Amino acid sequence: MKKEKLFPLGGPVSEEDIVDRENFLSSLTNRLLEGQSITLAGPRRIGKTSLALEVLRRLRKEGCYTAFVDMFRISDRRDFALSIIDACLENRTGIRKTVSELIGNIKNIAGSASLALKLRDLEIDFRLLERDRDESRLLDYALDLPDELARKEKKQMVVVFDEFQEASRVAGGEIYKKMRAHFQMHKNVSYLFLGSKEDLMKNIFASSKQAFYRFALTLPIPPIPEDAWIEYIARKFASAGLTADEDSVREIVKLTGGHPQDTMIVCSEVYHFLLEASEKKLSLETVRIGYERALYALSPLFDRIIDELNENPHSGKVLKRITRGERAYSRKEHPNEVKRAIDFLMTKGVIEKSGRGVYKFTEPMFQEYILRELS
Repeated sequence: MKKEKLFPLGGPVSEEDIVDRENFLSSLTNRLLEGQSITLAGPRRIGKTSLALEVLRRLRKEGCYTAFVDMFRISDRRDFALSIIDACLENRTGIRKTVSELIGNIKNIAGSASLALKLRDLEIDFRLLERDRDESRLLDYALDLPDELARKEKKQMVVVFDEFQEASRVAGGEIYKKMRAHFQMHKNVSYLFLGSKEDLMKNIFASSKQAFYRFALTLPIPPIPEDAWIEYIARKFASAGLTADEDSVREIVKLTGGHPQDTMIVCSEVYHFLLEASEKKLSLETVRIGYERALYALSPLFDRIIDELNENPHSGKVLKRITRGERAYSRKEHPNEVKRAIDFLMTKGVIEKSGRGVYKFTEPMFQEYILRELS
């Protein structure tokens, strides 16, 4: 039997591991039920996908149809269209890759008949699914399918696009105009747009020059309060028969800054160290050991981020100043060069603005990693 992870890592988490988000989840669910379209933006690994999947679970309980499309995993326009079609048709067929099943069973009369019965009124032109057919027509069909399906079933449909800013990479810069042209006509669908590049998402939805201007309401993702983290961490350790005093747990939250993924990684490393050492109680020392192990585990990710940041020649100098707690701007550099570097770092989700001319890391453990590299 597979053993459940005490602290889940590496992907979306279940409802019980979403810490202190109930009010936000309820608000998000109700807004989508009412037909509002919503935008959530924030750095990767802060839990946006977990929140979205939990909202979809709640919406299905309310009788809604739902669809989830991960733009990060899509390579081109055809793949984009098929991903939307698959996500929509799964509501009827229960099959995640319905299009593949349709193509695979096209010569199997019994199999095709079974699927055709479930899809009888959607007027799917099977010729469109063939690889050499017109991608534009296929995409038009896919973009209208959520509303068509919702209308025929007399249901509300909610569609999530994860990493929405990747749409232009997948389907070209004009894709936003095409999507807006379709979506604004939909009466039975609300959309949830997730994005990890906040500046790009802001430009897509807040710039009057962009097709999606004011199409969706942007909601800030609230931070997780320190006391909520402490209660959750202590409860999880207690469920494994381990004692966690408040000072030790608070130290975990202090070291990670409450960053969702990093907090989980540190807790996981503390837990596994306790198992290896046959200890039953957290201490400040075991927390420090777990933190060092987590920092080592994160080092390949942090090294990759640093490599990406080297694309901008001035970002390194600016980042070092922010890392040391200094002001981002320097008299030795032209303000425009510093501004471009800051915009680049914010687009990458590394820093965020905390005051006029003041910036901080979105991930305190990354700041600690760079500090050690500088020393």
